[in-house]
Amino acid sequence: MPYLKYFIISLTILLFTTCEPKDDCNTPAPITPASLESEYGCVNTPYETAIDLDDTHMIIRSQDVFDTMVTGSCTPDIDFTSFDLIIGRQQLNSGVEQIDYYYVNNGCNDQNYLNVQFIRNATTVAPILTYHALVPKLAPDETVTVTVEIL
Repeated sequence: MPYLKYFIISLTILLFTTCEPKDDCNTPAPITPASLESEYGCVNTPYETAIDLDDTHMIIRSQDVFDTMVTGSCTPDIDFTSFDLIIGRQQLNSGVEQIDYYYVNNGCNDQNYLNVQFIRNATTVAPILTYHALVPKLAPDETVTVTVEIL
């Protein structure tokens, strides 16, 4: 029976040394996602790209859906084996200086977050703008929580 004692101690040590928290459970740093501009040379997409949405977004996972849903001056063949496209439309009450994007994939809880920040300017134009981000390919049932901030 003395071997049973050593077996239990060894098993306990093995469990505690192999079940440490994953390194990616630390707060992940946001990254700037790819875009139709950076990957495919599109220009002025907030004004030149359209999708039939109102103050919401969707995830496009295939070229067929992209070709059906998105219109505009630039409709590239997107590499949907590497990317998924998060795209939305937002009504604003003033002009916009720039749009910033921050994407986080939290490997600890498999949650994905996209923060879209509209930085306003002094103009009184009230545009409806299209925003988008090309994110690394998601699993078929994986989602992204999108927040829109108007600053």
